[in-house]
Amino acid sequence: VDCDEHKSLCSKYGVSGYPTIQWFPKGSLEPKKYKGPRTADSLAEFVNMEGRTNVKIATAPSNVVVLTSENFNEVVLDETKDVLVEFYAPCLTRMEEEVEKLKGSASRHGKIYLKATKNYLEKGSDYANNEIHRLQRILDKSISPAKVDELTLKKNILSTYAA
Repeated sequence: VDCDEHKSLCSKYGVSGYPTIQWFPKGSLEPKKYKGPRTADSLAEFVNMEGRTNVKIATAPSNVVVLTSENFNEVVLDETKDVLVEFYAPCLTRMEEEVEKLKGSASRHGKIYLKATKNYLEKGSDYANNEIHRLQRILDKSISPAKVDELTLKKNILSTYAA
């Protein structure tokens, strides 16, 4: 489910970070959050345990459906099926890939920007302003020059999200 396009659906199922994977057992309308490693083997083990199946890892995914608000209920809430759903935000995945390519100080700055973005998406629009105020309270105290540089950098990055 693309949470950028289907915010209400993601909100309904408590999705606040990406990617989020939830198991919708047959006969139930309540999902179970998957918290394990993001590997094919771990996911297969989880599906086998939850669904009491013997899923084998295929070379190419089959039965994969891109979910939208229009087809979600039909596909996921079908009481005769077990369904594993990944909720994601494509912009965040692309950002993570780009940050991985950065080197030196750009890598450090990119990681701070990525963390701020994740927190903003997870905690909502008040996050940036609240965090800027928190950092300013720390900066107002007597701290090392290195810490001042670090916190000022974080504040500057957060200001791109502040209202």
